[in-house]
Amino acid sequence: MSIVSPERPIVAESGKVRTWLRRIWSGGQIVESCPSWCTDGHHNDGDGMLVDLSHGRDYGGTLLPVFDAKEGTIEMPVLDARISVDPYSDSPERRLPHVVLQPWEDEVMECLDPAAFAAVIAQIRAHCDRLDDVHAALVAARRETASL
Repeated sequence: MSIVSPERPIVAESGKVRTWLRRIWSGGQIVESCPSWCTDGHHNDGDGMLVDLSHGRDYGGTLLPVFDAKEGTIEMPVLDARISVDPYSDSPERRLPHVVLQPWEDEVMECLDPAAFAAVIAQIRAHCDRLDDVHAALVAARRETASL
């Protein structure tokens, strides 16, 4: 493991611990280390306040074609997920790895622990089961309409 200077970019390599020297605005410096799962680049984390540091990994969402009055149909991400940890946060739940879920653009569910995230997944899965029922009803309605 080598320490990189803040002037050199830190290349995100999943599974490898990365470290760098970080200058703290209130004075002093600290050697920071990424957790093995962190894929953030940390290109702007060579100096700053301690609480500004966050480690994370984005898992993305699925893109759905959504109607937009100005643009027509545009691809919008839904269920965008990120594992994150804020090691210097005042909030104990942020100092542990947690999920930040963006159900749709500009809306966020923060600090989901494993149990809370599992509950959200169960709700979404149950809703998808109900959507299967809607799909079956649509097929039946179209079949009925075609026979008229």
